[in-house]
Amino acid sequence: MTNTLYDLTGKIDKKSVTILSEIDRITDKLQLPYFIVGATARDILLQHAHDIHSTRATVDIDIGVLVSDWNQFQALKQALVGTGKFNSTRQTQRLMYGDEFPVDIVPFGGITQGGDSISWPPDYENEMSIAGFRECYQHAISVIASRNPELVVKVVSLAGLAIMKIVSWDDSSERRGKDAADLFIIIRNYIAAGNVDRFFQEEGDILREEDSDYDLSSAHFLGREIGRHASPATKEKLVNILEREASLSQGHRIAIDVLRRDKFQTESYEKIVEHFNALLRGLSAS
Repeated sequence: MTNTLYDLTGKIDKKSVTILSEIDRITDKLQLPYFIVGATARDILLQHAHDIHSTRATVDIDIGVLVSDWNQFQALKQALVGTGKFNSTRQTQRLMYGDEFPVDIVPFGGITQGGDSISWPPDYENEMSIAGFRECYQHAISVIASRNPELVVKVVSLAGLAIMKIVSWDDSSERRGKDAADLFIIIRNYIAAGNVDRFFQEEGDILREEDSDYDLSSAHFLGREIGRHASPATKEKLVNILEREASLSQGHRIAIDVLRRDKFQTESYEKIVEHFNALLRGLSAS
């Protein structure tokens, strides 16, 4: 685990703190390590920690939980439902807090039996890639979400979240628009999100390589960081995805998905592609 610690007491909304406190209590009782991923992690690391606002509001909480098998996953769901505060849904990974707030639980670890994907019960037909989850958990950061009640949670790092967004974009067409937009926000703001001093002290060569373009340097820097986080297998997967998109004659599909979001429709397609190419340069050289 990284030693980074953010004190965000009072910045995370009360409902999220209440839900996370209940999850934390149950996972601790079952001795199941977990960390916050998805849109909640994005908002914690960008908006709450660095006042960098995203393109969309968070409407759910996503966590990754380290389990050895589906029995542990089911035990966690049953324990949460047993509190009387969570309700089951038709989606295996989803619970509802009350009737209005979705909580998605993604299992990783021994449950994959050495692979990088899971197949959801009960029919085990719907497959989901969880490539990178284990190393992202290992590099998670600590966040003080509340002091009363006391709550310290693990949150995926921005580099880890970028890994997850690339994998998720490639894995599911349903999530591509959201994943592409979130990834682009991380790319453009990576230096500004608490990494300014470290960038200029340790990574100054990037600015020279990118002809003093600060935005492309942010993308390149993020690529390097992803390479430091990712396992060799995950890194190869990410490089393959980005190289494939860069070489498509019909256009870079991640960049196209970014442009489809309202916030980015005035952006230049060519410039967005340059950002993803800079990300790939950093990742390939790491």
